[in-house]
Amino acid sequence: MMKLSIVSGLKESKSNQEKINERFKNLCDLLKPLNFKGIELSLLEPEKIDVNKLIEIKNSYDMEIPALGTGSTYLRFGYSLGHVEENTRIKAIERLEKYIDFAREVQSKVIIGLIRGRYSSQSSPKKEKLNIIHSLKECCRIAENNNVELLFEPINRFEIDSYNTISESIELLEEIGSDNLKLLIDSFHTYLEEDPIFIWEDMKDIIPYVAHLHLSDDNRRAPGTGHFDFKSFLNIFKESEFKGFASIESIMKPSFEDVAKESSEYLKRIL
Repeated sequence: MMKLSIVSGLKESKSNQEKINERFKNLCDLLKPLNFKGIELSLLEPEKIDVNKLIEIKNSYDMEIPALGTGSTYLRFGYSLGHVEENTRIKAIERLEKYIDFAREVQSKVIIGLIRGRYSSQSSPKKEKLNIIHSLKECCRIAENNNVELLFEPINRFEIDSYNTISESIELLEEIGSDNLKLLIDSFHTYLEEDPIFIWEDMKDIIPYVAHLHLSDDNRRAPGTGHFDFKSFLNIFKESEFKGFASIESIMKPSFEDVAKESSEYLKRIL
């Protein structure tokens, strides 16, 4: 049975532990009555969070933390798995190890998305892809040692330069060959990159690779506010008895509360 979650930050880099706990508890209070089963956390410095307290709160609400977003590591620090400089790649891996440590404790997965970086004019696409592969193999080794799954996300060509399509990403997964590396499929990136004629039939074939979903409409807003065919998309996973999470990852306008409420109601209606 597919479970619903939503992406949120905790502002852990700028808050004390009491504020972090309060923020997480408020999220649980809001989301639990709306039929959400989890909160996907977008974090910058997970090591600053009292993981035991967070576990205590989530367990008291019977909520899960299905995945951890790592994109802010690239956006804020500039660390990436494909970077032309080896030291910067090492720093990206070290940061990911912090996420993996946190994920092990909260029984979460770790997303590999923007952290693979953008191509540099000082390098070449071929070289940076090799850097990504080499770095990702090391991340998989760390994840395997911690019994944590990594989620590789195909991201559209306007935001990132590598592995934009599902087929490219599956080839990468097969090359890496780790049982701890799965696929994250995002409806927005799917809309921008995949063939609209064949995608629904092709999607059935990639189900075994997929462990997590991101949902936002073709306008990057909440599901149901644009033209993406969520009914067809989600029914493929529903009919395949997908047991992972589908997580709302959209522009949170007019407000986080509105997006959570409207998304939950819309998805309940179409499923």
